[in-house]
Amino acid sequence: MSKITMGLICVLLLAALLPFALVARSRASMSPSPAIHLILDMDKQPKYKAQRPSSVFADGRSMRPQVAGTVALEDLSIPAEMLNDPEHPRLVGGNEGFMLANPTAEAAVTLGRVRPSGMTDEQFAKLTPPADDKDLVADTTFYVKTVPAPFHVTEDFVKRGEERFNIYCSPCHGMTGYGDGMVERRAQDLKNGPDPAAAQTWVQPQNLQEAKILTRPDGHIFNTITHGIRSMPPYDKQISISDRWAIVAYVRALQRSQQAGPTDLTAEERQKFGK
Repeated sequence: MSKITMGLICVLLLAALLPFALVARSRASMSPSPAIHLILDMDKQPKYKAQRPSSVFADGRSMRPQVAGTVALEDLSIPAEMLNDPEHPRLVGGNEGFMLANPTAEAAVTLGRVRPSGMTDEQFAKLTPPADDKDLVADTTFYVKTVPAPFHVTEDFVKRGEERFNIYCSPCHGMTGYGDGMVERRAQDLKNGPDPAAAQTWVQPQNLQEAKILTRPDGHIFNTITHGIRSMPPYDKQISISDRWAIVAYVRALQRSQQAGPTDLTAEERQKFGK
């Protein structure tokens, strides 16, 4: 075999290896060009952008509404919150949280509502809240009376509620709940200042120590924090479900502290404090 023939064979062998070398190089390096798809599968397909119309669906919308009566799986998990103790930070209640096992628990925990076992979504949606304060005080069928059972109202739980109350509620309601927070004081200063019209639309925050609030069920207070009432905005986006119930527990403790009397003490305590 001549040298020319041998040279041609070597060139052909090297040329045959060239595609494999290029493939190996492409797999080991980054390229700004998109890959070539001979079979598209689902890598590339038409899509709708937000608010674009669609002829696929009867209502002409590409964005699909939520299916009535469904709950996202992650919404069934209620995580525990952390107590901000610099020396010993810990989860409130000492656990990782809990799962909502049924519609009754879901209504009580996430809405502060009473839902008897076996009630359909349609029946539950038709229920209306009490119309006035008298009915609200006597209510046993719409709002839950106390903090739902999955939450353990411990000292840590109430302390967590105090933290959240001081952050979100005290600016208007005041540190003791009398509706005399710094925002209210600022509004009063404006009313008494040279331009009283600047605060003419201001409504004094609710006094949480008022008799009608003392007798309202815990579920109603939770519902108010969640959805707001009158000039108070909703806080469902700022405050988690666990923290809303912790605030309710702290409000009850705050109210109790302002309503305490000598009969709340034992005989030894009354003797100790000279009562």
